[in-house]
Amino acid sequence: MLAAAVTVALVIGPLLFFVCLTMFRLAGAPEINTGQTAVGDASAVIKTCERRGPVSSEGFGYFWECDAEVTVNGHSLGAIRFDPDELTPADGTNVVGVQRSGDHWQRDVAHPYRLLHVAGLVILMIDFFAVLAALIPLLVSVLWVFAQLWRRKTPETVASGEEEQQVAIRIKAPPKPKRRSPTGATVLGFSGLFSLVIGVWMFYLHSRLSGDLWGFAAALSIVLLGIGFSAAAAWWAFAPEKPGEVKTIELTEAGMRQQDDSSEALVLPWDDVRSVVFDERGRPGRISVHLTLADEASREKLLEEYRQPSKYGVLLTPEIAMEEAESASEAIEDFRPGLVHWRSRELSRGGFGPGRNSGPRLVRWKDGASAAQRVDAEAMRADEPVRIRSGRMPGARILGFAGLYALIVLLFVLRQSADSVPLWWSPVVVLATVTWGVVLHKTRFRGTPGVFEVDEDSLTWFERDTPQRHVVPREIPPVDVLLTDLQQLQFERVPPEHGRKYVRLSVRNDGVRSVLAEKITAAAASRLTETLKARSAFAGDVVLKQPGRTAA
Repeated sequence: MLAAAVTVALVIGPLLFFVCLTMFRLAGAPEINTGQTAVGDASAVIKTCERRGPVSSEGFGYFWECDAEVTVNGHSLGAIRFDPDELTPADGTNVVGVQRSGDHWQRDVAHPYRLLHVAGLVILMIDFFAVLAALIPLLVSVLWVFAQLWRRKTPETVASGEEEQQVAIRIKAPPKPKRRSPTGATVLGFSGLFSLVIGVWMFYLHSRLSGDLWGFAAALSIVLLGIGFSAAAAWWAFAPEKPGEVKTIELTEAGMRQQDDSSEALVLPWDDVRSVVFDERGRPGRISVHLTLADEASREKLLEEYRQPSKYGVLLTPEIAMEEAESASEAIEDFRPGLVHWRSRELSRGGFGPGRNSGPRLVRWKDGASAAQRVDAEAMRADEPVRIRSGRMPGARILGFAGLYALIVLLFVLRQSADSVPLWWSPVVVLATVTWGVVLHKTRFRGTPGVFEVDEDSLTWFERDTPQRHVVPREIPPVDVLLTDLQQLQFERVPPEHGRKYVRLSVRNDGVRSVLAEKITAAAASRLTETLKARSAFAGDVVLKQPGRTAA
């Protein structure tokens, strides 16, 4: 983290600053910068030219700056300095037509690259905030070093008292849930596409102007920036959650003691714990541990990383070795008998599910393996937990975003080839791009946000709170339904909103029907149905109820 901050602040930041200066220079480049042009009221004859580069106040690359005598309607204005690459020594003693643009004089031809100025401003703003964000970790690191030095000088006080029995176990903390916002991935993806187009455009401009390697290097940096944005968009959308850190928890007679490097130790008393559930799923020999708490106030006695909701309450660790789990189970039973529950070692008791052995199975075979072994392996893969977002995007919407990107690229192509395409194409494409973008925005997901998790014997619904801005989201307890008790799954169509189809999900469990999710997409409902039908523990019915009709 610190090395990345130093790299951004001291290397990437200054590099992108000079690249932006290069883009500002190219934005003012003429369509052609050699040869005699039509002479109007104003003309110029070169006096002196100077070649500058490869690194200057105008960015990267070589360019020409010329002084020329300007004549307007027969009256001489004297020698005037022209902008970079407006005039070149190739003009020689030719009379060149010029025009005034604000406080500057330029060649009297089209200047079609003004969009690079806007792109440069956008990248410069991104560069500024990136450097500013990189300076924060540097400052925090310096303050942390001073705090550590001050802590060493402060004498530590040791509490006296009788030494209590304790057992220390090392566990991996749950990963921090990553908020995969489609908006973030879309913005990063668009930024990557935009940077790639600008970089290719800069390659084209440099090939027409100076053609030096420094200019091509500046263009390559923008292309690499686009690749970086695209990679960040892919990571934002598809990367797995970062694994939690391995930490030590002490089991004592008073409770569960958790220590963090940056905070004081917290103790969760055993009276605040209703049960400790050991779930034997996941990798072979690895077990997840869950805590069922007495009330909401008990959550405040856990460190932040141990408050992640799970189907049994909160997740203490996603995986722990079998030896560590058995050692922790024995210690907890010594301190508080009856608190430990092993998911595969007991019958249904207190809502912990059926008593069939769902422990990890490791199947290996050679070429002569029996068919039964292969069937067992396929069944094990079919029982792996599956997570389904309630706002699952259909394939047509994914194609819609691809079409929007294609229209944006087409806009750049039309702007570059304005002389060879019909005049009416550009406004039509602009109107289509804006309309397409508005439609995609209006048809965004407006249902109940959350995730379904389907494992080998249960369906769990994790609803995500979406409060107004500046309001801290609350933790909504997950809803867990055993597949063996699930008699019917009913999808009821609700009125579409902005052309997007939604369904309401209801379940019938022990003869009682209740709404599990108020509004999910049809794609999520289809995926959930396919997943449940593949589970051997599910023997219920799946019903689609039409509005105004009786469900079959």
